[in-house]
Amino acid sequence: MLADYGSQMNPHDVGAMLGDAAIHGKLALKGASDKLVILAQAGGDISVEQFKEKLNTVTQEEQLGWLASIGKYFIGIFQKGGEVFAGFVTGIIPTLVVLMTAFYAITELVGEERVHGVARGAGRIALTRYTVLPLLSVFFLTNPMAYTFGSFLEEKHKPAFYDAAVSYVHPPLGLFPHINPGEYFVWGGVLVALLELEKNGTVPAGYHIQMAIWYALVGLVVILLKGILTERITMIMARRQGVEL
Repeated sequence: MLADYGSQMNPHDVGAMLGDAAIHGKLALKGASDKLVILAQAGGDISVEQFKEKLNTVTQEEQLGWLASIGKYFIGIFQKGGEVFAGFVTGIIPTLVVLMTAFYAITELVGEERVHGVARGAGRIALTRYTVLPLLSVFFLTNPMAYTFGSFLEEKHKPAFYDAAVSYVHPPLGLFPHINPGEYFVWGGVLVALLELEKNGTVPAGYHIQMAIWYALVGLVVILLKGILTERITMIMARRQGVEL
């Protein structure tokens, strides 16, 4: 019926009617403003039925628009992760392989007996037992073999040494990524942000190196405190349970 009526009208009246429809459509669908403006501008070139069809399409798109936005940003997270991974493949991974080869070669050249001798000496007092010994263990043996250095200690010191060593497989990654390559992402995430800040001029160039040094030094202080505290706790628990270590 509407089509028959429209056929009896002159083109000028049809264009005016479509213009009014476009205005009402914009008021009803505030989120679809851009597309409705396009439809209104094209009002004189399409029929009433075509306009209604396009108007319904706009409505459906607006109803599903928030789902499309969620999907877009959700996949965007993984796309960004893929870009970071690609950067690692062409950047840090080759360096990491060379570092691991070099430090394993150094360990073989120095000799296991010499390394073990230094480890026994470092385990005699608390200060070196929970700083130097974990550092040597993670540097030469890497994670998880680093914990075998605990075999040079008395039973009462082994839990505390493990606590110190396992806490130091991350802080030196900025300087020696061969220590724990499987968990390099711990430092890698920080490094990506720091490099971006350096590029923008927010922080001075080379700031990531300073951060890596401080990360390793603060880690030594933390594992010393953890080692001493865990040693005390071990002694208290052993005494309560009547266990002689």
